[in-house]
Amino acid sequence: MCKVTLVSICIKCLQIEMVEALLSGIVSGLIPITLAGLFVTAYLQYRRGDQLDIR
Repeated sequence: MCKVTLVSICIKCLQIEMVEALLSGIVSGLIPITLAGLFVTAYLQYRRGDQLDIR
């Protein structure tokens, strides 16, 4: 059985906060990149136009 002390609780809290900060950084970095990619591909498809000439 592990000994629960104030120091061990503080270390556990710091580890959770570090993981939380890392994950929020990853998510906040992926969102703009994903949106930029979607807008770029939509623009490229719009610029390409209708190549099949279906009416």
